[in-house]
Amino acid sequence: MNAAFAALALALLVGGIGLLARRFAWEPETARKVSHVVVGLACLALPLFFTTGAPVLGLAVVACAGLLALRVVPALRARFGCALHGVARRSLGEFAFVGGVALAFALAHDNFAAYAAAILTLALGDAAAALVGRRFGRHQYAVAHAHKSFEGSAAFFAVAVLVGALIPGAMNVAAVAAFALLTTLAEALSGDGFDNAAIPLAGLLALRLFSGVSS
Repeated sequence: MNAAFAALALALLVGGIGLLARRFAWEPETARKVSHVVVGLACLALPLFFTTGAPVLGLAVVACAGLLALRVVPALRARFGCALHGVARRSLGEFAFVGGVALAFALAHDNFAAYAAAILTLALGDAAAALVGRRFGRHQYAVAHAHKSFEGSAAFFAVAVLVGALIPGAMNVAAVAAFALLTTLAEALSGDGFDNAAIPLAGLLALRLFSGVSS
């Protein structure tokens, strides 16, 4: 029952954001990042509903099936997929996002602080990097088919530092710096949307290696 409720809630979020993007003619990148942030914040609640990884894995499979339908069924794509598929660049980011959340849950659902840090950095840091990079990015670099900027990466690093500083148990500057640096490198060096999977994994690795919060 919890899995069905979660699947329905996530579907309504993605579809609702798509309808809003279409209704108010949001810019494609803005719509995509709003979806990224809202769904990411919603995923913070997963440990409250599930105590094992199996139902979340099942939920991830259902989510990927729905995302695939949004990608390949023209009527669904036109009506509900604006938030995910309006951008011109090639990306598998929505599938990598689902995989990143599922892996983060499997590794850290029993440690909410670690899980929340990974998901918050994914949801907020990646959006900050994209939006700051678009507005202020003057020094660009390319990874695979993705074009990024050092300004955007600096924005991601700032968000990751803030998230890392708020983690219970991350009691020293080195731990926060390691968390921010590894997640920033994961975002910077991953192309075609795969940063959505790399960011939470890098964050959990940093917490395991450098702080009192283990995954």
